[in-house]
Amino acid sequence: MVKKKAYFLAFLIFVGFLLVVGRLAYFQIIKRDYFLSYIERQYKTTEKVVLPRGTIFDASNRIVSISVPTLDIFAITPYIKDKERLAKELSKILKQPYSDLLRKLNSNKRYVVLARGVDKSLKERLIELRKTLQEWNLGIVETSKRYYPLNSIGGTTIGFVNRFSGKGMGGLELKYDELLGGGTGDVYLMKDATGNPFTIEKLPKQEDTYDIQLTIDTNVQHIVEEALAKLVKTRKPKEALILVVDPNTGDVIANATYPNYNPNRYWKYKSHKNISFHNAYEPGSLAKPFVLAEAIDQGKVKLGKKYYCGEGKIFVDGIRIRDHKSFKYLTPEEVIIYSSNVGAIKLALGLDQEKLYEKFSMLGFGKSTNSFPGEATGLVHKNNRPVGVAYASIGQNWTATAVQIAMAYSSIANGGYLLKPKFIKKMVNRETGEVVVPEREVVGKVLSDKSVAVLQEVLKMVVEKGTAKRGKSDYFTIAGKTGTAQKYDPRLKALSDEKYYTWFAGYFPAEKPKFTVVIFVNEPKKIKKWERIGGGGVSAPVLKDLVDRIMFYYKQKPDKDGNTDGTKHARKD
Repeated sequence: MVKKKAYFLAFLIFVGFLLVVGRLAYFQIIKRDYFLSYIERQYKTTEKVVLPRGTIFDASNRIVSISVPTLDIFAITPYIKDKERLAKELSKILKQPYSDLLRKLNSNKRYVVLARGVDKSLKERLIELRKTLQEWNLGIVETSKRYYPLNSIGGTTIGFVNRFSGKGMGGLELKYDELLGGGTGDVYLMKDATGNPFTIEKLPKQEDTYDIQLTIDTNVQHIVEEALAKLVKTRKPKEALILVVDPNTGDVIANATYPNYNPNRYWKYKSHKNISFHNAYEPGSLAKPFVLAEAIDQGKVKLGKKYYCGEGKIFVDGIRIRDHKSFKYLTPEEVIIYSSNVGAIKLALGLDQEKLYEKFSMLGFGKSTNSFPGEATGLVHKNNRPVGVAYASIGQNWTATAVQIAMAYSSIANGGYLLKPKFIKKMVNRETGEVVVPEREVVGKVLSDKSVAVLQEVLKMVVEKGTAKRGKSDYFTIAGKTGTAQKYDPRLKALSDEKYYTWFAGYFPAEKPKFTVVIFVNEPKKIKKWERIGGGGVSAPVLKDLVDRIMFYYKQKPDKDGNTDGTKHARKD
């Protein structure tokens, strides 16, 4: 009997042992991940923070975009003892509404972010508050936010960084996103048994990130923005821009657009477009110099010879195309100087049409320069019918971006070479200090030496005595061309007599060019009822003050009237 009881007791112990082993196996193997996750939730929480990015400088080492250290404030809501008091005290420090903070603390979420991008100088006050209230589940994590010291200056060009993802979302911030780094990283907050955070695991290390120095000069950008603001105030257009590049390197020196936005508050704006790159427009008479260049190269024109220009009109395929003035006889040079539609059309109709369209393609029209995120290509509609060639020669029925036009006119200034636009002066690796200096990129030789020599003289005369004479400087020679294109009106199903694109594209000084400039206005308003809207009256007048200010900023001596010592002309205030 005793022996049976001993066996039975041993059996019970064995079964109990199996149950314990089984239970341990259940916890250790089957439910292991669940319980580890439960423990981690109790003693460890993850916070996503915005990582710092490389700094962006202008050409003079002035900061235009920088990551500023900030704080994110969060709470583990189930463990907050007095939510009303905490919300009240935080409201005083953070300058945020008490009701908003209390609503977040009373939410059903276990973890809430109370504030992001808080000034780091408030850290000591927040730590003291946590200690005073014994609210150890109020979290304070160091993070960063992107800050733009110049606010809206160059806004559409510099772009912006998403305040939550830490990634570039527009402009150069997007273009160089991988080089600048940033994004978000996870930090792990360990807590003791009472829920008190006692350590923060380190942020992930970023490798191969760079500080970037741009080709943009913010002092020139200021000058350009002021000129554009004056133009917008006077003409009240839908859109407008001024783009300045170096014709010898392709460097973008300044780019002002209207509309614009402030990257510090990017979410307040409906559009973040940079119309110098994102939109394409009909170039109007800006196309005419390239028609003359092709006529010279094909040997289909005699310079200096007078050609009949139709006295204000020409019929092509039964369609009448008008001139802005009634010209009788003009030389090919005068066709450009006075911008005769009829003269340009007659030049174009005498050419090999395939080669004319090929010239437009070689100059970069119809192709993205691949220099800016989301850049438009424009469209050169190849139409070999006489009327199609006629409209193409005067910049109608095809479109181009401002940057394409800037680079095409730069090819006239630099001896015939099409360059790729460039924004980076140099990059510096934040870890190693390695310096990278991008070289200029030559797309190809697109204009012959002969046509360049002719165009350089002709475009100088356009400003001195032709359609752009209202932009003539007293101190510096300017070369360029005006352009006007009628907009299509969907209501009328015809070209509008009220809505226009107006342009000026050129470079200065004319003899040794340092800058190419493009000035564009979409639907400028008349100042006087009798005024005739055109590039010569709208875009060209911006030139005079703009050129003088830029050249004097760079301490360049006036080049007019053989003046080389700067003593003949005194600057007028």
